[in-house]
Amino acid sequence: MPATAYENTNIVNGMSLHKRSGEFANAACVAGVHPDELAGRTISPLEALEWLEALEQNFYNYTDSFQAPFCSIQDFIKRREPKTTVQTSYPLGLTPAPLWQLLPAGIVNAITHGLKDFNNKIKGFDKGNIMGLESKSSSPIQVVREKTGLCTGFDNLYMLGEGSGYAGGIISSAADGIKAAMNIIQTN
Repeated sequence: MPATAYENTNIVNGMSLHKRSGEFANAACVAGVHPDELAGRTISPLEALEWLEALEQNFYNYTDSFQAPFCSIQDFIKRREPKTTVQTSYPLGLTPAPLWQLLPAGIVNAITHGLKDFNNKIKGFDKGNIMGLESKSSSPIQVVREKTGLCTGFDNLYMLGEGSGYAGGIISSAADGIKAAMNIIQTN
């Protein structure tokens, strides 16, 4: 699904319908790379967020729209220029793109390694496609909080879910919220 909240940025996020009976998989390949490693020096949190925004703008600029750049897994691994379009559930459409040229080399290498590993473990995985930039998968900053979810220094502010930096997905975010709700009930 389109997930951008800012002008001239292109961000996607996976979504499965409640029955999970669609034709396409909602899967992700995440490359965890420290911003300092990418920059080759220590950078501030603000610099990291500015770098991320530039990457999101780069994906937008490639299509000059909210269509998602995509290529096949095989094309990504072999660095072959994609030329064909494919069927998709992405509502704004796809544009063939050399994704390895839109990402930093360290991320490209990590994703390539992961895709090759998946190909060895999951029959038919290499027949799939990859699309877009899911740059908002979890918070780059972790809020300082107590075990109850209460933000340190506040009497009534709870930071929960992916935005807190303590959860990394739908299930862990839901569990984080439930734990905080139980703690609130117990203290009142």
